[in-house]
Amino acid sequence: MDAFQRSGGMWKRFNFFDREPLRHRHGRPGSGGEETNESTAVFPENSTCSTSGKGLVTFGCDNGEVCSLGEDLAETKSIFQAHDRATLFVTHLSQRNFLLTVGLDDDSGRNSSTESAGRVTLKVWDYNRLHPTSGPVCLRTIRPFASKEKFFQTSSSRSDLGDGQTVTVVSVHEERVPNMTVSLGLSDGTVLVIRGDVVRDKVNRVKLSVRGEAGGGAGSPDDSITGLGYHTEGSSLILFVVTRVRSQGYNLGGLGATFQPIRLFDEPEGADLDCAVVTPDNAFAVGRTEAVFLYGVDGKGPCYVFEGRKHKLLWFKRYLCSLSSRPSSDRMVLTVYDLKNKMITFNDDVDEVAHIVHEWDALHVLLRDQGQSFVLREKQMSTKLELLFRKNLYNVALQLAQYDSDKPLVADIYRKYGDHLYNKQDYDNAMEQYVLTIGEVEPSYVIRKFLDAQRIPSLASYLESLHHHEMANADHTTLLLNCYTKLKDVTKLDAFIHVDSGVSCEDYVRRFDIETAIKVCRSSGYYDHALYVAEHAGETSWYLRILLEDCQRFEDALNYLSNLSSPRAVEALKKYGKMLVTSRPEETTALLMRLCTPTEDESREPSPPAKPADFIHLFAQQPRALMVFFEYVLNSGPEPLSENILRTTLLELYLTNKLTDSVDPMAPNRAVWQQVSPRAQGPSGSGAAAAREAEMTQEYGDRLDKAFALLRGGWPAGGEPKYNAENALVVCHLHGFRRGVVFLYERMNMYRDVLKVYMDANDKKGLIQAVARLGDESYGGDSRLWIDVLEYFGRYDGDCAEEVKEVLSHVERRGLLPAIVVLQILSQNPHLTLSVVKDYMSRVLKDESAIIDEDRRAIQKYRREATSMQKELKELKTQARVFQNSKCSACSAPLELPAVHFLCMHSFHSRCLGENERECPICTPQNYTILDMRRSQRASIAEPDKFFTQLQHSGDGFAVVAEYFGRGLMNL
Repeated sequence: MDAFQRSGGMWKRFNFFDREPLRHRHGRPGSGGEETNESTAVFPENSTCSTSGKGLVTFGCDNGEVCSLGEDLAETKSIFQAHDRATLFVTHLSQRNFLLTVGLDDDSGRNSSTESAGRVTLKVWDYNRLHPTSGPVCLRTIRPFASKEKFFQTSSSRSDLGDGQTVTVVSVHEERVPNMTVSLGLSDGTVLVIRGDVVRDKVNRVKLSVRGEAGGGAGSPDDSITGLGYHTEGSSLILFVVTRVRSQGYNLGGLGATFQPIRLFDEPEGADLDCAVVTPDNAFAVGRTEAVFLYGVDGKGPCYVFEGRKHKLLWFKRYLCSLSSRPSSDRMVLTVYDLKNKMITFNDDVDEVAHIVHEWDALHVLLRDQGQSFVLREKQMSTKLELLFRKNLYNVALQLAQYDSDKPLVADIYRKYGDHLYNKQDYDNAMEQYVLTIGEVEPSYVIRKFLDAQRIPSLASYLESLHHHEMANADHTTLLLNCYTKLKDVTKLDAFIHVDSGVSCEDYVRRFDIETAIKVCRSSGYYDHALYVAEHAGETSWYLRILLEDCQRFEDALNYLSNLSSPRAVEALKKYGKMLVTSRPEETTALLMRLCTPTEDESREPSPPAKPADFIHLFAQQPRALMVFFEYVLNSGPEPLSENILRTTLLELYLTNKLTDSVDPMAPNRAVWQQVSPRAQGPSGSGAAAAREAEMTQEYGDRLDKAFALLRGGWPAGGEPKYNAENALVVCHLHGFRRGVVFLYERMNMYRDVLKVYMDANDKKGLIQAVARLGDESYGGDSRLWIDVLEYFGRYDGDCAEEVKEVLSHVERRGLLPAIVVLQILSQNPHLTLSVVKDYMSRVLKDESAIIDEDRRAIQKYRREATSMQKELKELKTQARVFQNSKCSACSAPLELPAVHFLCMHSFHSRCLGENERECPICTPQNYTILDMRRSQRASIAEPDKFFTQLQHSGDGFAVVAEYFGRGLMNL
């Protein structure tokens, strides 16, 4: 970070200005007095100086012209020739609509050739009489350096502007109309002061020299005047003069004074050109590289450190605008400072600047590259305040808001300031800010804050202020009484809380904020008062909270819940039931049983039963109570709500090995389900411990039976489950409940998983029973399960001969596997001997031998049929066929001509055939059947997936392949 950035870091940075591009204006007065429509530059490119005022921005040009532009520089108001050669300085007066110009004109008394430098001329123009083409009326022309003029001088008697001397600065101070003071600073360190009625040329002239040495001769470049400014001190006018190396102040005296100016101070530090400006409080700001220094009548005053070489200073509204360059580069930076509040309100890099003028409530920054010119417009007050609020600069925000004198706005800032202090827990100072908002901010806004923070004394002071300003109402009076309650004023508390018996709940609620009153009473220990308020206001939640948390009156809470309507009792139990279940498990569970089951009590308003699952969280430490509660709900009448969750929860409770309730030591042990804990007091010794262990084992066995009954009852055969089967399966797996796992697998038709359960347990007997049950296809089973069992015994490490024989009998009976495959599977088990499969193989070989004989007989038959067909086919091709039929094969009548004979030896009357004379009607259906079969076989070639699917699901894949070969499908 460079020095320029460090200097800015001491100031708060905000962006209070919006940067907007400056649009080009259209037209300029032409020779004919009409404006053209072409887009032109924002300002004259040959301009040398500028000024603003009275809704105009005026530029002086190097050809002597003066150009005045209208609002936002978008309209040319006038262009006129002010001087013959050049316009050096322009100033628009604020009191009168006059324009003062300083420029170079030709001298009619001397050689007026272009080689002559020209004479400095001061002119006053009346803009009240402004013509668009000819310009304003010139009221007065003054040649300040003419030899005939007489004036007071400090060091030199020379009156003409010498060679090489130029006017560097012009400053105008308007006094009482029609007087003004015009000061011209020269490059040789001389200042010419013209004071009086300039329009009428009734003026006094004073010449000052601020050079280091008195005497004639041209001064050095450091003596050049770089800044002029004015300060009024009573009736006297103070002139500030700045050169590059010095800063001086002169008392010019009152208006009309003719005495020699008095030097007030002389500081050996100066500034560059345009780096001095007068502030609104009559201070003179001088910008140097290291800081901006303020001067008064006593000399140098305070300074503001922001480094960077200053190129221009000007004052805009209440801001100091500085055009400077960074110490490490030549990049120009435009910065807008709020000196009073130590803020940088705008900072941005700019290119080469030609002019900076302020008019129309905006700052116009005109660059040499006119297309990049822009306007700085100050943001709305609300936007600026929001920026300050983000940085918690409320005092600065108040100072800004006081410029607008907006009482609601100031009150809102006080409110935000109070909120900020409140969040910092500085309650006393926060209340001081809130008190200043009375009349503008809603009192309830402040009251709620201090009730929550329990800053009752501060709240009381605010309420007292409301009464003092006569802005309190009945609600504020009520809150004030609450404050007194917090302060232990029991007498006023009783008078405030209690009401007559005839007051309704609605009327009681309207008297004051119920929740606030309850909180105050509870925090103060007035529980009876809090219960009184909650009961009369119908605040069930608060009433139970006080009974349970503060008073520990559990029986009263249960009685209160029993008298409530079912919906209100349900909501209250969801919130506070856990404390009741822990302290009074039996009574609370009985109440829940009543709320979750249909009731026929005519004294109560009918309402639907509550969902038992909504109360599971109440029994987190009371699993046995939850088990009894859910069992009651499931077994009482119609199906309860959330039955799925009930059954799953009950299943987990049944399967948990040890259920232990956490009992409140202060609660009476009357729960009928409460079991004796192993650590409970009782007979000591190993016998008692064994008895307790046996009792717990018996109890756990009973719960396992209940769990299996729950699973079976919740999923009848052929029906839908009343619980989440996947969740139940996970629970059974977690607790190792094999009966439940097997049952669920069977209901879910996951038969192989059933077998896997027995396989994992090495339960051969159970496995055989299961596969016998699940592998029976007549009852919807899958006979291929026997193959899985056979493969299991093929891998089994142990004696399983009897089981294998039984499995082989089923495999043989169902024809599930070829014998060779069976032998391959069983050969993996080294414990099996040949005797196990001897009988099986004998039967298989015998059966296969019979099949082979049968196949051979079929082969011989097919060969004879094929030989007969071939012989018949040969006869048809080589021999004549003799038809000897005497009767029609259709109508059985004697044949008459015309007759039709077919090679299949059928004969028909022509009339019996009808139109179909090419095919035998008797043999055609059979022929078509054979043709359809052939086409079907050909179509099978295009569906190989069908072949592979049949092959995969067949028990004998070789038979499938043989069938396809036999039908010739493999050769098509």
